[in-house]
Amino acid sequence: MFGERRLSKQFGYGRNSSDEPILSITEEERAALYRLVETLGPIDSRKLNGTFFTQLEMIGHQIPERIKEGLIHFRRYPNRFGALLLRGLPVDLKLPPTPQDGNPSSEKTSFVSEYLLMISMLFLGEPIGYSEEKRGQLIHDICPVQGQEDRQENSGSRSLFEFHTEDAFHPHRPDHLALFCLRSDHDQQARTDVASIVNAMQMMPSAAITLLRQPLYRLRAPSSFGTLEYATTVPVLTGSLLQPELCMNSHTMEGINSEAQWALDTLIEAFEEVSVGYVLLPGDLIIIDNRLAVHGRSSFSPRYDGEDRWLQRLFTVTDIRRSSFSRAPNQNVCVPLNIEFAMQGSQ
Repeated sequence: MFGERRLSKQFGYGRNSSDEPILSITEEERAALYRLVETLGPIDSRKLNGTFFTQLEMIGHQIPERIKEGLIHFRRYPNRFGALLLRGLPVDLKLPPTPQDGNPSSEKTSFVSEYLLMISMLFLGEPIGYSEEKRGQLIHDICPVQGQEDRQENSGSRSLFEFHTEDAFHPHRPDHLALFCLRSDHDQQARTDVASIVNAMQMMPSAAITLLRQPLYRLRAPSSFGTLEYATTVPVLTGSLLQPELCMNSHTMEGINSEAQWALDTLIEAFEEVSVGYVLLPGDLIIIDNRLAVHGRSSFSPRYDGEDRWLQRLFTVTDIRRSSFSRAPNQNVCVPLNIEFAMQGSQ
């Protein structure tokens, strides 16, 4: 695949290194994971709460040691790519047609992908969701939707999905996100691109980096949050000089003056230079550090025949307490932003 060839050429793919962005699952590990999750039973999306995740996290410590170590190491010491790809996890033995509306499939009666997605991400943090996005679901089905091909969101396909930090505008945006591939696109054209700020800064002039650290950038809410009218002015980079945190969206962000826009354009060009592409295959789980890397997707051609590309997505945060004002007790989904702002304004 594209991502493997590029990594092999530029980054020594296949070396046994703690900075290696791909962890290939062995047959023995795959069998152990499948035995673990096949006994867990159905998932009730209405009961995905703190109590459920506590029980699942305890079960998750039974996964093979090498995988567990890789996940913990990535949480504690993020690599310079800002991503970790687990390649070759077990998948559901039988899949129904890919959902055509981007909602969960009522015909999916096994839950291998959902359990592996949640177990893996619980090593990174606490799951979080948003009322406005995907109807407040925690696990998102990512599929092409007919009539939405050109949208800059997860339902699009025909247009390049530009580089972005996930939910960059949101005060409780994810620290990590994961994409589990259930089904590739027919031609395996859809490439998930990831670009790390650590690598990008090596290609940028200091003047651009200095501007990006100032609150000179107007950021709007994406269309996936419906009709929400929300905009804020923020810096793109904050924190550490060597590993700054990112807040950026190529499509919904603009500089408030020409100098700021020049710095943003320079950053986007640097991301394009250092990005690494992964064509996700069934059983692939890519985890992206949303603080250190942007991601996007190349265009592809869906056929709407039930066999189109199908991913599942989950967000986590390292400190769920920061969003406690926005969530009900023992729940992991934030209330709509307009309600949170109204409540805060009344205090």
